[in-house]
Amino acid sequence: MFMWIWDYKIRKNWKPKTGKEWEWFLVRKVNYGDFKGLNKRVFVKFFKKIKNRLDVGKREMLADYLRNV
Repeated sequence: MFMWIWDYKIRKNWKPKTGKEWEWFLVRKVNYGDFKGLNKRVFVKFFKKIKNRLDVGKREMLADYLRNV
């Protein structure tokens, strides 16, 4: 099982490079309520992989958003 580490600082200009880094980054941003700077195209690409790791309320909100966009 892959362990997710949440509580540390990353550089402001850091960008994920691998799929696992993107998954970690998106889950971290969404679960902490930080939607600033999220790229819709990237989010749609990874949503199916990360949806079960998202907070239930945020997952439902984002699923509804993606259905209606």
